[in-house]
Amino acid sequence: MFSIITFDCYGTLVDWEAGITSFLTETLREKRAIVSVADMVRAREDIDFEMVQGAYRSYKEILRLSLKETFGRFQIPYTDRDGDRLVESVPNWPLFKDTRPALERLSKKCRLAIISNIDKDIIEKTKANIGIDFALTVTAQEAGAYKPTLKPFEIALKKLGCKPGDVLHVSSGFRYDIPPARKLGFRTAWVNRKSEERPAKERANHEFRNLNELADFVESQFNK
Repeated sequence: MFSIITFDCYGTLVDWEAGITSFLTETLREKRAIVSVADMVRAREDIDFEMVQGAYRSYKEILRLSLKETFGRFQIPYTDRDGDRLVESVPNWPLFKDTRPALERLSKKCRLAIISNIDKDIIEKTKANIGIDFALTVTAQEAGAYKPTLKPFEIALKKLGCKPGDVLHVSSGFRYDIPPARKLGFRTAWVNRKSEERPAKERANHEFRNLNELADFVESQFNK
């Protein structure tokens, strides 16, 4: 039985897609550019995934560089201020509606922690918006490496002072989180909010449509 639940943050607790879509929509309106925002969101996410697997640099830098490359692909003029505004927008990205209620329920059963591909100062502002106490927060900045490498998860285990089997790791970002967490022996839960097709070679221990389903499951385990 697990006693700790670790979470990915952006995409799992925070609706990063809504946040960056809002940012891009406003930016494109200002630039009077007619481009598919959905296509830009997908392109930037793929660029981001490639960048975090390279040599470590701050996530602020990755945000700026990924936006610049995305704008270039869509032939949109980029300024340094565009990148700065994207960085500034992150702490204001909206929470999913189920985030706080589910975390409140889960905090009564388990210790909660975050393992996130982010900079410390940004996530501290996000955590203030979430309004829940976490036992631990491990950032890529602290690890000097991003998920899907093992290092952020290894640091979390060391600081939590527990065995991998004591932890359930929860994420909506399958490729970032589920394979490395499983490799270390964590139990894993995929929050598949958009009913995406399961990857062929990897599988999470559990799959839920939202955080309320996760909370229902955890409560049922403790009530047995």
